Amino acid sequence: MAARTSISPGLGITIGLLGAISLGLFVVTIILYGDNIKYVKQIDEADQNNRDFVREVDRADPAIQGDLRNARSAGVSLVRYLSDSLNDTFKKVTGNENDRLAELETKTQSIDGASTNSMLGLVQRQLNQITTLERQLADAEAARLAAQTNLQREADRVTALQAQQTETVNGLQATIAELQDAVDGYRAGFQSTEQQYIATINQLRADLEASEQNSRTQIRELQQQKLLLEDQVSALQLAGRGESLKPKDEHSLVDGTVANTNPNESEVYVSIGRRDKVVLGMTFAIYGDSTQIRPDEDGNYPQGKGAVEVINVGETSSRCRVLFERAGNPIVPGDVIANAAYDPNKVYKFLIAGNFDTNGDGRRTPGERTEITAFVEEWGGTTTEELEGDVDFVVLGEPPILPPQPNINSPIEIVEIYIRRENELNRYNDLLDKAQRTSIPVLNENRLYTLIGRVRSRTR
Repeated sequence: MAARTSISPGLGITIGLLGAISLGLFVVTIILYGDNIKYVKQIDEADQNNRDFVREVDRADPAIQGDLRNARSAGVSLVRYLSDSLNDTFKKVTGNENDRLAELETKTQSIDGASTNSMLGLVQRQLNQITTLERQLADAEAARLAAQTNLQREADRVTALQAQQTETVNGLQATIAELQDAVDGYRAGFQSTEQQYIATINQLRADLEASEQNSRTQIRELQQQKLLLEDQVSALQLAGRGESLKPKDEHSLVDGTVANTNPNESEVYVSIGRRDKVVLGMTFAIYGDSTQIRPDEDGNYPQGKGAVEVINVGETSSRCRVLFERAGNPIVPGDVIANAAYDPNKVYKFLIAGNFDTNGDGRRTPGERTEITAFVEEWGGTTTEELEGDVDFVVLGEPPILPPQPNINSPIEIVEIYIRRENELNRYNDLLDKAQRTSIPVLNENRLYTLIGRVRSRTR
């Protein structure tokens, strides 16, 4: 027990010393570790600052090594050396040591409006331009000297021409003086002759004006006579209507059929005759069937396949000659016949107005309206002058044409004719308007001829 007790204090002291030493070492380690971290951070910052100015890869560049040696010789850093060199360079190039590449590019562009890769290139270009300008200047100077020589030659030539001109002018002046004397003599004689001619021309002009005035008067009188004669012709046509008429025909209703044909003689037989009030000269339009006799949306009726004229009337049938027959579509038995003005069982009433061309001479006159009226009445129809409720058809020719409006000195007959024509035109327009509003069928001359199968001759 005693021995065990005597060792324990020494061991405790040793352990205590070791603990104290360990604690001291730990504290020192902590302190050194903290300083080490601070130093490492400072080294890293220094390395970063160093890299901002120069990189390891740049240190091997021979040019940078040369700049480094020059900086050491000058006793400054490489950055300061390069900055001072750059400032000196831009001061010599642009005049401002604070300029850099962007300012240099801007200033070089302002010289000739184009950028360049180097100052030497810019200088070289300017030198080339100077050389070109010098060559152009030399050429211009040579041209100037040549022009000056030519100018002198031209001046000498002009001087010679002026001398020649002076000589020629002097000669011409002498000739002009002689001619002037002759002209004065001719002028005196010409003026006398001119006065005679002027007097003759004035007399001829006066005679021409009088003749022209007389011709105008005669033309006006002839026009008035023509108007009076036309009015008289219309009255005579009205008085003798029907004396030289050709029969007329109608359109929409079927009046009979083709009973037989005789192609060799261009004749056909129709199924109506004397008991159906058929008369010689009556014409009929030929259609394939009754459905073809219908007006289109514009009121125009289709032309038939042919047309015939009655040349012999029997009791129940009639023989007709073929007026025309459409090629490729001959008239055959069973075809239907139609005449707008004819119906044995009904008396159609027509109102006829306007100017017509029944003789085919190309002139539409009010007097030829009497032929249309005679056709209708000869074939059993009636006519009226008023648009009444029992009118079946309105046949309108061309509108009446107004003659020139008479003046205050016109004969009373001319004034009366003008008033009558004006009233006829107003009546014509009124009839057309009323017929359209009351849906009464309106036929013009061509539509009427188509419906009755009439073929009129052309004398023109």
